[in-house]
Amino acid sequence: MKIRYSKHALERLKQRGIAKKEAEEALVNGQQRVLQEHGTIECIYTKRGEKLVVVYNQDKDKYKIVTAYYL
Repeated sequence: MKIRYSKHALERLKQRGIAKKEAEEALVNGQQRVLQEHGTIECIYTKRGEKLVVVYNQDKDKYKIVTAYYL
């Protein structure tokens, strides 16, 4: 599994105080996934009562995180 980040994702992670480790944990262990109409996948990961959403593209074993945010 190879995980990359878009420039937008890196900016938003920094802005929102989300560590790369958190985003990657959510991507791997997410409990809910929804295919978006424009081809990205929205992954929702709940931990300690907080929901972290990671939006990403997938091509086989390559993942590109587009953005992440807490609900």
